Amino acid sequence: MKAIVLAGGFATRLRPLSYVVPKLLFPVAGKPMIYWTLDLLKRFQVDEVVLGVNYLADALRRTVGDRYHGMRIKYSLESCPLGTAGPIKLASKTVRLTKTFIAMNGDVIADINLNEMLQRHESSQAAVTDALHEVDDPSRFGVVEIDSFSRIVRFVEKPSRKDAPSRLVNAGVYLIDRSVLNMIPSGRSASLEREIFPVLADRGKLSGFLHSDYWYDIGSLSEYWNANFALMRRIAGRSVIRAGRRDLRKQFGLVPPSIIGKELNIGGKAKLGPNVLVGNNVRIGARTKISGSILFDRVHIDGETSITGAIVGSDTSIGRRVRIESGAIISPNVIIRDEARIGKRAVIHPNREITENVKPFAHVM
Repeated sequence: MKAIVLAGGFATRLRPLSYVVPKLLFPVAGKPMIYWTLDLLKRFQVDEVVLGVNYLADALRRTVGDRYHGMRIKYSLESCPLGTAGPIKLASKTVRLTKTFIAMNGDVIADINLNEMLQRHESSQAAVTDALHEVDDPSRFGVVEIDSFSRIVRFVEKPSRKDAPSRLVNAGVYLIDRSVLNMIPSGRSASLEREIFPVLADRGKLSGFLHSDYWYDIGSLSEYWNANFALMRRIAGRSVIRAGRRDLRKQFGLVPPSIIGKELNIGGKAKLGPNVLVGNNVRIGARTKISGSILFDRVHIDGETSITGAIVGSDTSIGRRVRIESGAIISPNVIIRDEARIGKRAVIHPNREITENVKPFAHVM
């Protein structure tokens, strides 16, 4: 089985963090987002994956490489944005696709039973089977109406709540017959949701597969935040996961639930947790307290600092006796000098040096 992962978006709603780090390398509950996708495909015995890339493609290529747990990884570079269908057509020129192949959005984290989905796809004789998930507010998604045979009879992109035909939304994971490639125009942006799926629905060739396990569509900072802590609770429970391993023993300075990366250096009387997600190669100074926060890789924090309910980007250096309050976003490559106070929901953009207090809700650009 071959797979195409759409990884070329600009991640505008994840700015300013995404100015420096591509969305699919954002850490999510202990590993970069792209590895959640690749691990799902590996369980389904996919042997070759094409990543449709554009924005910050080189960073993604350097991190992922050309192999992952035995799967071959190839890259299809968009010279300009091609929507949701165009990258699939372009990627099909990079690898010979199987009669049925997988296409999925790279910013979706889900535990979908792809084996069962394939069985349903083959029995339905559909051209495309779309994984569906039920949500409370369908207005941000492509919403479907299905018949008693799970055929999608109507596909409405981002309707208002009152006009939504159901609460079943497009989950961003598809099984596609190779013949569908003929429907996708070459050389321009094209939309699966607006141009391809309505035609297939009219022909009775668009099937739905209801997925009820966890599913996170990480399109915004709030969704990124929620996915991290929901998955942390699922993975860690009441324990600390450190370097990928569960350890129920009491660990110096670490309060569960927490997920900690490799090579953490933590000073005396420092406290991490509860509810912290910490990346790799992080240094925490003595008497520092961090709770309810996400720290990317290579964050260095001096002593007696307090961080509560914040996101701290990679390669950031934070001085002594700094206070970072809830909702603050610290972008990658930032330096915060001693004794600065970063107010609630303040946002620091990349490559800035902070030498004085930042007011709540302020943007330092």
